Parts: sequence; C-alpha cells; structure tokens
Amino acid sequence: MKTIKLSFIRFWLLLPAVSMPLLMQAQKLSFRQADSLLVMHSHDLRSARLDVVAAEGQLAQSRRYDNPTVSMMYNVRNPNNRRWFDAGRDGELDVQVSQSFAIGGQHAEQVRQNDALLQASKSQLRVTGRDLLTQAHTTLVDLYYQQRQAEVYDLEIASAEKILAAYKEQSAKGNIAEMETQRIATMLYQLRKSRADLLIGAEGLQSQLRLLLGLNNTMPVTADIDEAVALDEASRLYLSLQGDQQMAFDTLPELRLLNSQADAARHALKWQRSQALPQLAVQGEYDKNGSIGHNFYAVGLSIAVPLWNSNRGNIRSAQAAVEQAAIAVDRQRLALTQQRQADLATVGQYLRQLGQSSTLDADLSTMLQAAEQQFMNRHISLVEFVDLYANYRDTMLARLDAKSQALQAAERLKGVWGGGLEARE
Repeated sequence: MKTIKLSFIRFWLLLPAVSMPLLMQAQKLSFRQADSLLVMHSHDLRSARLDVVAAEGQLAQSRRYDNPTVSMMYNVRNPNNRRWFDAGRDGELDVQVSQSFAIGGQHAEQVRQNDALLQASKSQLRVTGRDLLTQAHTTLVDLYYQQRQAEVYDLEIASAEKILAAYKEQSAKGNIAEMETQRIATMLYQLRKSRADLLIGAEGLQSQLRLLLGLNNTMPVTADIDEAVALDEASRLYLSLQGDQQMAFDTLPELRLLNSQADAARHALKWQRSQALPQLAVQGEYDKNGSIGHNFYAVGLSIAVPLWNSNRGNIRSAQAAVEQAAIAVDRQRLALTQQRQADLATVGQYLRQLGQSSTLDADLSTMLQAAEQQFMNRHISLVEFVDLYANYRDTMLARLDAKSQALQAAERLKGVWGGGLEARE
C-alpha cells in the first residue's frame, strides 16, 4: 500500500514536468491550414457575411409598399337627441381610409438602389475574404523568416558560447589576454540581444495571426512553409503576370464593389428626383350621418404639390455622390495598376538577386565553421574573426529578408490577380 501511495504521489509531482512541454509545444501552421481557420473562425469574415444578410433584408423591406392609413371618428354626444355615444340610426360615425402610391420611380428606384447595395455587400465580402487571406499569408511569411533569422543568431550564439568557454579557460591560465575574452563576451551579449528583439517581433506576429484566424489560445505558432515550393510558385506567377499586360479589372471584386456603389448612387439620384414629383394618395370615406345624407360614401385623391420644396438640395447632393463614385472607380483602377507594378518589381528584383547567389547559403555556413576553427587555432586575429561573423550574419539576414519580401509581394499579387478566398471555399 505504501508503495502504491508513493507511486501515486510521484506521478502527481512529475505531472507538471511532463505536461508543461506539451502545453508549450508550438502549433505548426501552413497556408492551407490558415485558409481553413480563416473561413471557420475569422470575426471579420463572419461580420462581412452578416452585412450581406442585412443588405438582403433591406432589399426585401424596400419592396414592400406603405401600409394604408385608417382613421375613425365617433360622435361622443348626439346634439339632436342628446344621447352619449349614440349607436342608433341617428348616431354619427365617420371612417376614412388613405393609401399612398408611388409614381415616377418613387418606389422602384429605392428597390433598384438596395439591389445594387446588396451586390456591393457581396463584392465587399469577397474583398474582405481575399484581403484577410492575403494578410494571413504575408504575416505567415514574415513570421517564418523572422524565425529563420533567429536560427542564424542561434548558430552564431552557439559558436560564440563555445569560443567564450575556451577563452575563459585559457584566460584563467594566463594564456590569453582578458580583453579578448571580454570582447567575445560583449559580442555574445549583442547577439543574444538581437535574437531577443527578433523573437519579440515574432511574438507580435503570432498574436496578429491568432487574432486574424480567431484562435482562442496562446499557443506559440510556428510557420510551416516549403520555401523551395513557395519560391518556385512566386517565380511562375511573376512570369505569368509579367507576360500578361491586359489586366482584367472588371473581374476584380474591388471594381465590382465600386461599380455597384456607383450604380446605387445613380438610383439614389433618380429617387431624389422622383421626390420632386407630387406625392399621391387614394382616399375613401364613409360617413354614417354626414351633412349630405345618411350612409355617405366618397372616394378622392390627395396630392402634395411641391410648390415650396422641390427637393433640389437633395438632388444636388445625390449628383455629387454619383460623381464621387465615378472618381473612386478611376482611383481604384490606378491604385491596383501601381500596386501590381510595384509588387512585380519587388518579386522580380529579389528573385534575380537570389538566383545569382543560389549557393551562397552553403558557402556562408562553411565559412562560419572555418572562421571558428581558424580563430580557435589563432590563425586569424580577433578583429578578423568579428568581421567574418558580422559579414556572415548580415549576408544571411539580407538573403532571408529578400526571400521574405519576394514571397510577401507574390502573395499580394496572387490574392488580387490569382484568385482570393472565394476560389478556396
């Protein structure tokens, strides 16, 4: 029994040590997994879908006509027989019914405007999904290369720690000057500080991804990207878009959104003009004991004549909105053209730069190992050693940054010109 109790206690004491690595285990996230999480959990995407539902409701409501107005009056005290609330033949009851009706597009233009706004909300949903997708991919690329840059520092730190340990041992024996040991120690401190800054930036990117994808946890995220495949896809996308100078703007959801908004603005202008027309209503009346006679029935027409208010101010405002919508379409076309050209230039420049130095990564790794060995054997000076380390680090970080910039630009191009979220759903 004591053995069982001791084993049970040992199990509970060891449980935190076993479970802690599991809790801190990083979650690997690929592009495909990010897409799935975005579709299922993104708050912005869910809100955009509800905007479509609201626009559908607004369109359905605009198709309804105004309800009729019914008014009824009952004589409180009959002045002829002095009866209160006389329900007999001589009692007075007056019932009036009024039903307004639209002319000149007063109803139809509102329906057309809301239909255009519904199409705009659907295009906005596509834009939102595509932009969120692009943002998730570019953030994932940025995270991947920040983590890769931290690995560069890891290699240097491991090498510097080994050298520092050896130098401290030799310095204690008086074989090496204390100044050289301190120089290695300060270099190691600077490397650790730079690595910590990178990891802090990577943590910010992880938080951004968790918020973007609706991940309700604080588990560390590790970007899972096949670099060779991604760079190959970026190269093929660049060649495809570079050779295709005819940009299909009309198929882009941004332009569909703005065109629908412009269409809605034109219908809003027509509706404002229709409000300058008379407001009409059909009327009917029943008077039980009116001045004309018993059981009086009448029909009529009510007209609100626009003498003092012809709605000119609202018409002028709607006309300005139409012109602004046309300006927004032209501006968006220009912005898309310029962004496409800038991203193509970024992808092309960095891919050419990386292609010209395809074996540089392996050469630099070999150089780092050789520099460490030569310095330990005192074949190169401390200044030369520090310079070689700095050269290795700067070059490796520059290459990783070039890959990051190229892939992020390629993701923006793919999002706009290669299909957005709706192509993946």
